[in-house]
Amino acid sequence: MTPLQRRAARLAGLILALVLIVPGVLRPLQNYPLHLVNLIFHEVGHVLLRWAGETVTLLGGSLFQLLVPAACVATFLRRGDRYAAGIVALWLGQSFAGVAAYIRDAPARTLELITGAPDTHDWWQLLVGWDALNLAEPLARAVFFLALPPVIVGAALALWDDMR
Repeated sequence: MTPLQRRAARLAGLILALVLIVPGVLRPLQNYPLHLVNLIFHEVGHVLLRWAGETVTLLGGSLFQLLVPAACVATFLRRGDRYAAGIVALWLGQSFAGVAAYIRDAPARTLELITGAPDTHDWWQLLVGWDALNLAEPLARAVFFLALPPVIVGAALALWDDMR
């Protein structure tokens, strides 16, 4: 593969990743490709942190949903693969957006949960326990704001790596 062909293939990969992932940032939890991947890591987080008590177990789902893609970004950066780190950073942004949507849903509890029971909504339980359900919207906005840098920096990182 010539350098020009390599650049074209990587640019096509970045465009495809943006087309598949950015809609999931703008409208998370709408069954975009990474939604089910995030759900798996979310549930694993609950299981792995069950030993740490109820609050940490509840937070563990959202935490692992963010930590897994963040760890992948860090691993690629450590290996010097900025292109892969940039693509995976898009996933991290989508994960933040998904957590934000889950927090935003806490007062209404309208999302379909795998348990089928609205009282098992992690963020509803957390915010009710902290007497802070009224903070769901501002907290969700703050977490959504954190979704934007990984998407912007990730796309730039993938492009930058390809330009050298």
